[in-house]
Amino acid sequence: MSSPKPAYIYIAFDLFPSQKGAATHINHCLKALQNTFDVGVLICLGNDDMPAVQFDKERNIFVYRFKEKVVNFLERTTKFKAFVAKIIALPVCEQIQLVHFRDIWGGIPVLASSKSFKTVFEVNSFASIELPSRYPKIPQNTLHKIAKLEQQCITESSAIITPSLITKNYIVSRFNISEAIITHIHNGVEIHPATKNKNVEKYILYFGALQKWQGIKTLFKAYKELVDLDLKLIICTSIPEKRVLTYQKLATQIGIEKYVEWQYELSKDKLAQVIINAQCTIAPLSACDRNLVQGCNPLKIIESMAYSVPVIASNLPVCSDIITDNVNGFLVPPDRPEILGRTIRTLISDSEKMRVLGNSAKKTIEDSYLWEYQESKMKTIYLQLLN
Repeated sequence: MSSPKPAYIYIAFDLFPSQKGAATHINHCLKALQNTFDVGVLICLGNDDMPAVQFDKERNIFVYRFKEKVVNFLERTTKFKAFVAKIIALPVCEQIQLVHFRDIWGGIPVLASSKSFKTVFEVNSFASIELPSRYPKIPQNTLHKIAKLEQQCITESSAIITPSLITKNYIVSRFNISEAIITHIHNGVEIHPATKNKNVEKYILYFGALQKWQGIKTLFKAYKELVDLDLKLIICTSIPEKRVLTYQKLATQIGIEKYVEWQYELSKDKLAQVIINAQCTIAPLSACDRNLVQGCNPLKIIESMAYSVPVIASNLPVCSDIITDNVNGFLVPPDRPEILGRTIRTLISDSEKMRVLGNSAKKTIEDSYLWEYQESKMKTIYLQLLN
């Protein structure tokens, strides 16, 4: 008897697997799909160490990776769109019922296909908002074209999911669509085994990506006011060492380079060990369109809270959606290093306060933010679309 054909496709213009936060989200979306269907297809990016085509027996999915090296970002997205169109036209995809995509680069070829299937657009960000931060010289007419592609993906998809209420509200206001088509499913956490070590040298922690909107410069300036303390700053980044040179130079310019310890692309288990032994985690997000208008749902906040480690975060809606000030963490004005520094100093001087905030933070996560809850919500959407 022949094995069943794939029933779903998941598309991500991201490297998978990897240590990035995006890969964590992809992993759990795939788990939700695996719990709904027998066999699937994953279309994503790959590097030299990954097979271009494989059947992943553990996940029961056919994997197709776009591995062509294209330096220009927009040219790379164009070639990825063509790659997606080629894969969904293959015989292996002839019985697909549902396609879940997390960016417009995967969504446009799906919506242009003559095949009939339900579509789920997972909106984590909008390229028309984020690209100017990465490429300040990007032409306005290019951004207008991208915005039209975003409009098409929003209005033509069967369902939309987003991890942020701020993003959901932005979608409703910008595209003038009904809230009924959008489901808010925030990020989650899978708690890994980790041990608290009382003898470890004291440190505060930043982990995650290092994009401009993350507020790293604010953190460095705040830390400069803490160098009199016996306190190290550990930065765990999900990108290779060669790509953090700009931030290492910034640390040197500010005068804190000898206090900063850099760790790169840690596994989830190793990162958990670093998180659980931190005095606190800092999430100093900047007050910019990416955070205020588009929205996000910071994994660094959720993952830190899961290990009973208090978070000091910027007082932006994307953070206050998770943290209640002085209850399960601290909120401070964004882009204000002097206030951030004072708050760090106050918190680490009060071990009882750290314990109370940490315990409250963990309860918040256990009540609402475990990945098993989010996977169940996604499965419900898939089944509703197919009935």
